[in-house]
Amino acid sequence: VIRITGKGAHAARPHEGNDAIVLASQLVTALQSVASRNVNTLDSVVLSVTRIAGGNTWNVLPESVELEGTLRTHRTEVQQNVKARVGEIAAGFASAFSAQIDITWYAGPTALVNDDRWADIATAVAKQSGYATHYADLHMGGEDFAVYLQHIPGAFVSIGSASEFGLHHPAYNPDDNLIAPAARYFAALAEQALGQI
Repeated sequence: VIRITGKGAHAARPHEGNDAIVLASQLVTALQSVASRNVNTLDSVVLSVTRIAGGNTWNVLPESVELEGTLRTHRTEVQQNVKARVGEIAAGFASAFSAQIDITWYAGPTALVNDDRWADIATAVAKQSGYATHYADLHMGGEDFAVYLQHIPGAFVSIGSASEFGLHHPAYNPDDNLIAPAARYFAALAEQALGQI
């Protein structure tokens, strides 16, 4: 979350204020250069501004604007470098515009990395249960299960839903008939896992 504080003014007298919307607009554009110009092109990184909130009427320049977004990468070092760069850019804009910019980072999960042994066990049980299996392509989606895998070796398993639409789509409609076979699979997996400990 990036909070920009300038000075409100009437829209007809912008010189009497410090336009937080103009600053926010330029900051959003500048942040897009971080992934393309400050990170090795061989590293995966996505820095997205996903929300802008500021002002509540047509004839007043608001005092403050709030931006919200997300940073996704597969490497902790890249994450730390991007966070530092965002802070440097924000500080530069704050100085140039005589404004205040406060950044609050909420740590999300790190990259999810399966343990090879447990991935093989989960795959073997899936095949025994009649599932077709494949390894997911590398992607930038966030997954809380990654936090467990930092402490305990394991594997993340995803079972299809037979929906024509993806998980966050408003028309997502999973097939309820797939719940019982999935429950049987996870029960079998738990039995196999207990035998491996």
